[in-house]
Amino acid sequence: MKIGLIGNGAIASVVTDHCEGTNGRIEIVGATVLASDGPSVGGHPTFKNLGNLLALGPDMIVECAGQKAVSEYGPEILKAGIGLMVISVGALADADLLKTLDAQARTTGAKVIIPAGALAGLDAITAARIDGLERITLRTRKLPMAWSGAPGVDGVDLEAIAAPTVIFRGSAGDAARAFPKNANVAAAVAIAGIGMENTQVELIADPGVRRNIHHIAAEGVFGRLEIDVQAEPSPDNPKTSHLAALSIIRQLDKLTENIQI
Repeated sequence: MKIGLIGNGAIASVVTDHCEGTNGRIEIVGATVLASDGPSVGGHPTFKNLGNLLALGPDMIVECAGQKAVSEYGPEILKAGIGLMVISVGALADADLLKTLDAQARTTGAKVIIPAGALAGLDAITAARIDGLERITLRTRKLPMAWSGAPGVDGVDLEAIAAPTVIFRGSAGDAARAFPKNANVAAAVAIAGIGMENTQVELIADPGVRRNIHHIAAEGVFGRLEIDVQAEPSPDNPKTSHLAALSIIRQLDKLTENIQI
């Protein structure tokens, strides 16, 4: 399988390392990168223009560059009939963008694939939705400075936080928009379950944690489900979890396997 990348950072590096060890089973043909990005994180070429990447004929393009990249490149990728894997799921809190991507996918037959990211249990949530998923909540804890730079903490002195502090409480859609670089998990839970506005989210700045901690609680006709994930932050980007990059790798492997789970 031939894949392209959008991005040249920490997640792209982990994905590249894996693909280069698959003996050609998964081949990265190139990447579209920002003008400010450095040398390629692997042996593949990099391009400033998406058209150069599309011309190489990848079967799938993996976004690992942030929410802006989804809106900027997603429609054109799908229009070209090429599948799109989205890790910055928070971009899909934009209802207009979601409709555009869905329409393009329907027209060309290309698929939008959303990996589990830093979460577990999304398969159970999508199954529960079939017969009545009634309530779902997500609570996420990270170190205070892991939330830095987000619009949702404008005016908050994160360095002064000495005890667990709720910095956001509201819908998954609002969480994804207010914390575009580190609340993609909220959007993923919402899409898997009962939607952006019906999924309740609480984000906590906690100086006492070492890992990024996510707690999901869901109830419905199926019963009750609770999931705790304590994910190691990416060594190169503490705003995201290392598990997010691994979930992309797992999804790519799954697409090339004859027996799937």
